[in-house]
Amino acid sequence: MPTSKGWVSVFQCPICGELMEALTNNHCQSRHQMSRNDLIGRFGVPKYVTPAMKREIQQWIRSSQVITRMDFEVAQGAVRNQIKRS
Repeated sequence: MPTSKGWVSVFQCPICGELMEALTNNHCQSRHQMSRNDLIGRFGVPKYVTPAMKREIQQWIRSSQVITRMDFEVAQGAVRNQIKRS
């Protein structure tokens, strides 16, 4: 999937609203029984959706870090200890 600054490009089908990397003939035929060109001609181009994270999700990610500062410091202390022994 193409990414830009860590985000995935996402498009939304103008009929059903399904999010996808690209509007494909397969989606148009299987879901809406029309070609991609017919769908675009009748309903317009798929809408580009800019991915964004809500504040609550960002705060949850920050608060649930896998590596805490204490974990980092313990690892650094162990490395310093190993260097002293060498």
